[in-house]
Amino acid sequence: MTSASSSPGNERSITELFHCFRNEFSFKLPCNEQEKRRAYHLRHDVYCAELHYEPPTDAERQLEYDAFDDSAIHCVVEHNRTGLTVGCMRVVLIPVRGDFSNRKLPLLTYGGQSLTHPSLHPDGFPKESICEVSRLAVHPSFRKTRSNIAGVKEKDIHDLEVEHRSLPVGLSLFFAATAIVGMANRQHVFAMMEPRFARLLKISGLKFQKVGDLIDYHGPRAAFYIDQRQAEAEMHEELKPLYRHIKQQLAPQLAAAMPHRRLATSTS
Repeated sequence: MTSASSSPGNERSITELFHCFRNEFSFKLPCNEQEKRRAYHLRHDVYCAELHYEPPTDAERQLEYDAFDDSAIHCVVEHNRTGLTVGCMRVVLIPVRGDFSNRKLPLLTYGGQSLTHPSLHPDGFPKESICEVSRLAVHPSFRKTRSNIAGVKEKDIHDLEVEHRSLPVGLSLFFAATAIVGMANRQHVFAMMEPRFARLLKISGLKFQKVGDLIDYHGPRAAFYIDQRQAEAEMHEELKPLYRHIKQQLAPQLAAAMPHRRLATSTS
């Protein structure tokens, strides 16, 4: 990634963009159903009303959620000035005890046969070490493009390198996911995504590896894998201040947002 000091004609440096981003957005981990509805409502607006990927779970209240949300850590991005929820995603964990211990990751329920890698398969790792990042969505007003739910494309990252224009909300959510996964002691991370988005993340230093065949699931998508420790180590130096800022915001919130408390209550 091009350094700000080597491009004196740039309008804004990466450091300046980071400070602007930090002042404009906050990262929150919902810890109860009322707070999680902020994510469910954004998911409804993007997945159901706009892109028609999913039918509404609760059409009257305009919410989209599923059975995996009970075993997930949710994250939302809030626009500080307006209080608007502008982004969300979840990290789905696999409970190792109780009535939910037989669950699999979401991508295995609809694309299990497509995972063809000989060694990088969720069933090949201990349940307590795996997770899945999913249900990422960005509010239409905060996307650079309407072509996908993350709102970013490869050109946006190249523009970031060359012109330092802005820091995409969708990319910041993957940094949040990387932080959450590490703090929750999950090393092996899976995600179903478009290959072009995986290429975008690779430019940013998050080098997801394709571990499945391409299938038609809300468009052409495939299963991808990344080792969280490797992701943290190989992140671009210029983006590490943003990552550290996000991690510092999320760390005090994690214990209350962990799903094992809710699952323990529901199975007791």
